[in-house]
Amino acid sequence: MLTNPPLMRRGLLIVLLLALTGTVCAAQEDLDTRLAPLAEKNVTARALLLMKDKRDTSQLNRAVSLLQQHLIASPEDRTAKMFCGYGQLFLAGDYMLKKNYMRAAELSKQGYYAIDEAAEQEPENALQFYLRARMNAFVPAESGRCVVANKDLNALQSPLLPTSLTPMLTLMRARAAMNCNQPEKAAQAWNALRAMGAAGEPLYRIQSGAPPDWTSGEILDVLVPLLEAQP
Repeated sequence: MLTNPPLMRRGLLIVLLLALTGTVCAAQEDLDTRLAPLAEKNVTARALLLMKDKRDTSQLNRAVSLLQQHLIASPEDRTAKMFCGYGQLFLAGDYMLKKNYMRAAELSKQGYYAIDEAAEQEPENALQFYLRARMNAFVPAESGRCVVANKDLNALQSPLLPTSLTPMLTLMRARAAMNCNQPEKAAQAWNALRAMGAAGEPLYRIQSGAPPDWTSGEILDVLVPLLEAQP
């Protein structure tokens, strides 16, 4: 049995922070208000509500199990696949903290595969690429996922997304640039975020650490449209 695998130093470091709570106070009331009406009939909405607290392993397991069962019957549901990947990565972080490195490695691999597949099988859907960038922009540099984040963020620079997402997109660009050792691009993004005043200041403070919780703009303009479009 491996007791000190290289993944401790590199690969699984990418999921360690995912077991922690978000850095900015979540719009949890918004999440409940918007998703609760959908949750009765929508498995992914139920799963997202279960994932609110990344420290609650039992709820994360329930969420991933719900999505996996749903995907057996509806493998074409890209949104369910995307969030199944999110849930697997959150669980990988939990197993990493428990020093179950083999299970953490397995879940990490599955999570990124699901996220990549969900985005790339629906190339016309900008929101799926937004969600892939949303995960990849915040994991540590050792993962190498900043390259994928930058690719997606560059593709999203045209007016494909609502302006409510501009602050978070700017934060994602700053963090991805930092992780890819692009200090000039990172500085430009940080300056742009700070120039947004009240809209950007809470996000400007997230210069390291775990990804923030969902913002109100993301709930309204990313989560709800994707969930309402699900089969």
